[in-house]
Amino acid sequence: MTFLSVLTVLVMSVAKFFLCGLVSYGFNHTFMETLLLTAIGACLGTFSFFRLGKRVIEWFRLRYVRRRTERLAKGLAPKRIFTRTNRMIVRVKHNYGLLGIALLPPILSVPITAMLAAKYFRHDRRALPILMSAVIAWSVVLSTAWGFVR
Repeated sequence: MTFLSVLTVLVMSVAKFFLCGLVSYGFNHTFMETLLLTAIGACLGTFSFFRLGKRVIEWFRLRYVRRRTERLAKGLAPKRIFTRTNRMIVRVKHNYGLLGIALLPPILSVPITAMLAAKYFRHDRRALPILMSAVIAWSVVLSTAWGFVR
């Protein structure tokens, strides 16, 4: 197990979580190595993007308030930002809550899922532990599934 292969799997766990097990097995890692590397990488990515997401969301909120105030000062109507994608995300949030968002890392990616959780559940103390638990559970599932495929 070389440093470069470990680093590749860790970065892949953050970037594209669904395929990181396949990459790890491609480097001839064992099941336990694959499980640990994918879980550690995804947990590090979830933690960092959740914390970073809080700051980014606050920056965007302040930017939106400033721009809206400028438009109103000019006598223009505020722009609508409720798009089809926004509606889908809000629907998932309302129907499934934090657990629904925690199931998304293999489908979307770890950064997007963590940022969505930071946006909608940043004040919920359970958000980060639930996201971490979900990532670890998905790591077990995906490592096992890719183990059978290889």
